[in-house]
Amino acid sequence: MFNLSAGTSIQYSGSHKLQLQLQVNNVFDKAYQSNLNRLKYFEYYSASPNGTSGIYNMGRNICVKAIVPF
Repeated sequence: MFNLSAGTSIQYSGSHKLQLQLQVNNVFDKAYQSNLNRLKYFEYYSASPNGTSGIYNMGRNICVKAIVPF
């Protein structure tokens, strides 16, 4: 898996900073199963990308976070 994250701070008044953060997990949307996943051998999944059984973990996730102190 390939993950990216970036963040910045913007001063908008004398003592306050706005913080912005962006995070993208599984950038290339790769199908994977965690070795700790209990659903790994659960059932046959007909749309399986590699033909193995089990339920796969979630795909690409995009998170945006803004922290505004007041």
